[in-house]
This record gives sequence, structure tokens and C-alpha cells, in this order.
Amino acid sequence: MTGPAFTFALPMKIYLQGRGTVSAAGNDVASSWASYVSGRKTWQIDEETGLPVYGVTGLPTTGPIADFVERTKADRTTWLALTAAEQAVAQAGWQDKDFAILVGCSRGPTESWEKGYDHFQKTGAAKTKTSPQTTLGSIGFALAEYFSTSTLASSLSVTCSSGMHAVLHGVALLKAGMVDRVLVGGAESSLTPFTLRMMQSLRICASVPEENLPACRPLENPASGMAIGEGAAFLALSREPAELELKALAFARESAGSSTGITPDGAALRRTMGEAIQRAGYPDVIIAHAPGTKRGDAAESRAVQDVYAATPEHPVVRSFKWATGHTFGASGPLALDAACTVLEQGLLPEMPYGGVRDAPLNLGTVLVNATGFGGNAVSLVVGRRT
Repeated sequence: MTGPAFTFALPMKIYLQGRGTVSAAGNDVASSWASYVSGRKTWQIDEETGLPVYGVTGLPTTGPIADFVERTKADRTTWLALTAAEQAVAQAGWQDKDFAILVGCSRGPTESWEKGYDHFQKTGAAKTKTSPQTTLGSIGFALAEYFSTSTLASSLSVTCSSGMHAVLHGVALLKAGMVDRVLVGGAESSLTPFTLRMMQSLRICASVPEENLPACRPLENPASGMAIGEGAAFLALSREPAELELKALAFARESAGSSTGITPDGAALRRTMGEAIQRAGYPDVIIAHAPGTKRGDAAESRAVQDVYAATPEHPVVRSFKWATGHTFGASGPLALDAACTVLEQGLLPEMPYGGVRDAPLNLGTVLVNATGFGGNAVSLVVGRRT
């Protein structure tokens, strides 16, 4: 069951002023793109669970962010968020400007939560700062403190579509005239023992593949299973003209009566893609949510087929989760960042498995999907400025 999709008509143009990213694919936009193009191995094996995972390596241990993390005892999720957000703010030239902040995160400051509860179990007491350091809001508040902003700073959770809902809420703020600039994105540090065991219990996790294959292989048949990753991506949005703009944004919710709330035919994504395409036309590329799970990938593929059923257009579908893993609330903004780089470079990398897939000759628009538990779906179209 699903209701109508709601679409933001975007007569007020909203542009992307800056981007930043950190994931197993790379610690900035350029290094991530290099991984997408080269197809290099980006996963490793978690020692405790034996699961393949996508971890971030090489974060700086000195400098302003490292000093801030040490001083505030910030969670690793916040560390990742700061790393990506600082890149976006610098590219946008917002270092001395005020801006709103919206952070999407599925699980919150996971590492601090697990360490805090472990301490409680062992001692029967909680450390003084356990509560403020384990709230979801602590991520947004930390970003606001780091950038010395004085307007809205908030965190929200809509499971795996959290980061895309941050984008959605940021667009709403800009359209309402409540802010002039907004930093939106998602962050997730999910490679903790309890989180990995939770995903393992759902029986949806990928097994260790052959050495030359990615651990997570979205849209493969049969499905590879989901491999969990950590990361963050942020985008600086405003009404000031820039090279890339948001063309359409649609959201919907479905209910399947299952643990995920996602229907077998991807009803919510079918509606959001249909509404976004009605506003912006058929895209040159779809970057799928596709976490590599049997039911999730099949539902999204069915939704894409349904949306294209009445047209001779042929969908070109990609996912970059083979390089980043499934980063929960950060996955949508990471995919949106990849979409922006695809447009800037005029190149669509292949997925390094399963044969060659046709790529369009001209790249003008990219549609990005995000969905998650509870049946929440978002589809966004980004394209060159018109």
C-alpha cells in the first residue's frame, strides 16, 4: 500500500555550490572518482564477524578537525561528517558565512552508544557526558560548533534514506525563504560489533567474494547480499546560480507489512521516479539505491521497469555501492555526489562485474534514488544549469 508521491516543483532554482565526501572509495571527491573509474578493491574483512565491510582509512590525525574531535570527544560519525562537510563548505566559499545544517543519519553516534552501554554494563554507571554524546542531534550540533554557525542545526533519521531526507528538508527551507544557504548531507559510522551483528541476523549480508570481485555487487543476479560501509557526504545548497542544479525532487512512503516496509514491486520508488520524471524528463542515468539485497534490488528494478514500460526510452542504471558499501543514512548523498561528478566529467564508469552495460553518449541529467526501512523513498534529479 502506498499513497501519492509528493513532488517539489522547483520554479525557484536551487543550485549546488560545493560538495564533500569520504568513504571507502576515497577521502574526497577526486579520490572517490578515481576509485569509481579504476574499479579498485575498497573492502576488507571485519576481524570479529568475518564479514566483508567497507571502512574509511587514512583520516588525518592532526589539523583542525582532529583537534576538534579530540577536544570534544566526538563520535566517529561526527569525525566523518566533519571531514566531508569541511570540503563542501570550502568549495562553496562559506567559511565566513552563516548557513543552516541538516544531517541525516540512520543509527546516530553508534560507536559512542556501544561504548557507553558497554561501560554501563560493566560498572552499573554511565559516564557524565554519555547522554549528550550519544544523541542523534550531537552530530548536527558538532558541525554547527565547528563552523561557528548561529542558525538552524539539526539531525534527522529516516533509516537508509536519512541523508536524502536532509536534502529534501534543506530544499524546503530554501523554498520557504527561511534560509539563504543550507549544508545538507548524511553521515554513518556503522562498522561496530552490535550493528554488524544486527545486519547479520537479518540474513542479508554478503559473504566474502573471490578476491577480484567487489564484496557488494548491486543489481547482480543472483544478489550478492549487502556489505556495510561507513562514510559521509555533504552538499552546499543555495539559490545563487552554479553549474549544477536540482531539477526535481519527489518523496513517498509505502507499507508492505514486512520488517522493511518495502513492497515487492517498489511502489514508493515507482511513484517518486514517475513524479520526478514528469517534472524533469527521462534522465540519462539512474543511480539506484540498490544495496545488493535480493528483495531490495529486485523491487527497485521492477519499479524502474514499470516507469519505463510506456516509453521507448531505455534505462541506464548504475550503483556505486560496489565501491562504498551500503552506508545507510549516508548512501543517498554519496550517490548524489557521484551523480554530480558523472555530470562534471561527462563519463559514466562501469560497475566492475557482470559484463559491460551501455552508457549514454550525452550526460545531462541523473536521477538518484534512496529508500529504507519504513518504506520511505526519495527520487532526485540533478542536472546542468539551464
